[in-house]
Amino acid sequence: MDNRSKKFVFVPFCLMAQAYQAQGIVKYEWKASINPFMNLLIENDINIVQMPCAESTFNNNLIREPKGIKKYDTEEFNKHCELLAEQVANQIINICSNGYEVIAILGIEQSPSCCVNYIYTNKGMENRKGLFMEKLYLKIKSLDIPIIGVNRKYINKSFDMLKKVIEDAYKKEEEYGK
Repeated sequence: MDNRSKKFVFVPFCLMAQAYQAQGIVKYEWKASINPFMNLLIENDINIVQMPCAESTFNNNLIREPKGIKKYDTEEFNKHCELLAEQVANQIINICSNGYEVIAILGIEQSPSCCVNYIYTNKGMENRKGLFMEKLYLKIKSLDIPIIGVNRKYINKSFDMLKKVIEDAYKKEEEYGK
């Protein structure tokens, strides 16, 4: 019998690799903000897939200054995000077509690439997706996968959302005997 977990969560690269964030971005206690998410996924036997970091892979620049969405919203960067979103969407579709389940995708709020709900602009807080997340969402929206924005300063809401998604996935499995 195959006991491998059939549940997946896709996470932004910087959620597990802090060094991929722009210089000076890491302001909050890393362990306090990230460990609960990783522990929750591991404790529930969820496969964790890191999505590529659009910002660091653009011009292969791991060490970079923070930039707002306005500076990233260029034709070249959008093409780069489109290509990465296509790769991730194909991976998600492949996982689902092989009888596995992608139960959630996590993003990082405030990121010009990976925010899900809120980003800070020179006009203040704006309700929108980041450039990469927007393209990924359009490619997979028919799959109805929850996309949860992680705010590392105020993690409780996004943590509770992920916890509920996991609980619902296991309830559904029990109901349908998957």
